[in-house]
Amino acid sequence: MTTVEPGASLDGEQLTDLLMRLLLDADLRARLADGGAEAVAADAGELECLASVDLDELDTTARRLRSQVWRPGSGGSLATTFPRGLRLLRDAGATESDLLTGFLGSPHFARYRLIPYTAPGLSAEEAFASYLLDGVGAGGLRDTVTHELMIALFTSLTCEQPLSFVIEAEGIVPTDRGHAAVRAYAAASVATWGATAGGRPSGETQGADEVHYAYFTASAGLAHGVVSGRVAAAFEAEPSDRRETARRALAGRGLW
Repeated sequence: MTTVEPGASLDGEQLTDLLMRLLLDADLRARLADGGAEAVAADAGELECLASVDLDELDTTARRLRSQVWRPGSGGSLATTFPRGLRLLRDAGATESDLLTGFLGSPHFARYRLIPYTAPGLSAEEAFASYLLDGVGAGGLRDTVTHELMIALFTSLTCEQPLSFVIEAEGIVPTDRGHAAVRAYAAASVATWGATAGGRPSGETQGADEVHYAYFTASAGLAHGVVSGRVAAAFEAEPSDRRETARRALAGRGLW
């Protein structure tokens, strides 16, 4: 058992850090329950706080936090945001509980703005997607999680103004109608989504190994789907006649 020398109480930042560690670390809670405050306290300030912790209330609060993170939206959840991606992970042997525990202990979770009105942070969906994609190479899982994240982000861009979070996903550009983005996905991945086209696939996309997939905020709501290379030209960084022609065509359809 560790003996802690007397010292000053924790300040607000230190107390918040200790509480978050208790809520996120099941092993720390177990050691606190088994060995008492002196078994886990790093200094006298932590000892003072830990000695007053109600272990039953701590476990209840930890469960509520997991539920809050798993169901961050109104009526939605990470499970409903990433149904196909999580299905692929379950098929590979992962469980939702393991994924949530891993996410809570990862640096990606720290980028999520958990408490409203504190410093800006990512949405739970983008932070969770970053965790799922960490170290994942090209393939169906990366395509699917990225697609499901883009649907979540563009749904928010369509419905929520101003946003209550920041977006770090690259390639989302402003348009006269709001925002738009394009991604390149394996055609085999897109085929599993049952996707409808935001732009009609042309002959150049038929039979291709990789396809362009675009997302738009529009007056009628979110529009997304496979587009041709001519439409994807609207997203080129350098000005050109090709890019302007594509943007005018999309504007005429209420998408740019």
